[in-house]
Amino acid sequence: MSDHLVLYINRAADNFHWCWLDSASNPLLERADSGSLEELQQVLGAGTHQAWLLVPGTKVITRELDYNEKEKKHLRNLLPFQLEDTVIGDVDRFHFALGPLAKGRVSIAYMEKAWLENVFAQLSSIGVEVTRCWSAPLTLPLVTPVVPIAKKGEEERPAIANDAWTLQLSEGVVMVRHALQQGFSVDLSRARIALEMLLTAQDRVDDLPQITLRATSPEELAQLQELLPPALEAQVVKAVLVDFWQLDYSGSSIDLCQADFSQRLPIERWWRVWRAVAVFAGICLGIHLAVLLYQIQVLKNENLDIRRQMEVVYRQVVPQGALVDAEKQLTGIARGLQPVGDTKRVTELLAEVLPTMASESAIEIKSIQYTADTREININLQANAFNAIEQLRSKIEQQGMQAELLSASAQGELHSARLKVSKL
Repeated sequence: MSDHLVLYINRAADNFHWCWLDSASNPLLERADSGSLEELQQVLGAGTHQAWLLVPGTKVITRELDYNEKEKKHLRNLLPFQLEDTVIGDVDRFHFALGPLAKGRVSIAYMEKAWLENVFAQLSSIGVEVTRCWSAPLTLPLVTPVVPIAKKGEEERPAIANDAWTLQLSEGVVMVRHALQQGFSVDLSRARIALEMLLTAQDRVDDLPQITLRATSPEELAQLQELLPPALEAQVVKAVLVDFWQLDYSGSSIDLCQADFSQRLPIERWWRVWRAVAVFAGICLGIHLAVLLYQIQVLKNENLDIRRQMEVVYRQVVPQGALVDAEKQLTGIARGLQPVGDTKRVTELLAEVLPTMASESAIEIKSIQYTADTREININLQANAFNAIEQLRSKIEQQGMQAELLSASAQGELHSARLKVSKL
């Protein structure tokens, strides 16, 4: 099974060429073909397919521009406006892609955005997802130039990329790659003039590039030889017959899949695969939320009934007074009624104190209060003479307990007092 599908569009956006590459990126020529979008769909079949796309060099322009290191972060937004005076129309009509940055210079490729959007939309309609996109001339292999041996007394000159050009003729179009990130396509009838203009633009007089010619037939190879300017005729170092698909797929050139055309997550494809599962999960979630809301409403009504019952019980216990929170108020009342502390200790204390008090006939007990936390008894009593109260206190202390007079008052001949009794 092949690893990659490669598509090529020559001029028109409705004429596709296709080929598959093996795992080593070698073209499987027996499976190469061309046709319309419908024919391509029939070949691919159903499903989603990833592909590399080659667009015609006649649609793409490559340039090399200078940039300031301070502008690096915003380079993609700034560089297009450097071309405003050289492009026809608004720069917003074009899609720009950047090459690697190198010491203040960067190669840039641009083309009409609407045309590329149309191609991507057509391929997407048949389930083809473009993962890489190159200008066809920039996939021509660059042959490492042969550097002549330096003569005695001359400095050795290193080989550079611009020293080698590759030209290929296919279907009446000449593709030219004259640098690692620079290239173009031109009709055969205008190729000679384009090459002469390129030599002039690069100011090549003595430093001429080495030329590699490629064609699919001997006739095309002869045509390439004839169109070369006189200055380049002697610079041909290699002329080979190749199939069109024998290109450089290493990705060394500018990838046009940038900015709006960058590869995104295939959300639409994932949705088609998982749509049924997502719908079922959504239904289950909706049912769960509906049941949950129903249970919340039932529990809310039960809570209201319980609170009404609490209010009824509270009013039975406390007919008068403010009702704020029946649950808390009832809890406080119930807590106050629960026995606290050790009941055995209070019984022993009362058994010691009450007989002594009962022996004093002149004293009348009005109330007795026991505090569990401090294990003390507070006794309110009355007598006709204060001395009787003092004698009672002394008798209690003689029994080994502590008796403290907390308060005393007199109203006529009737004396009232409060004693605090506790164990030593």
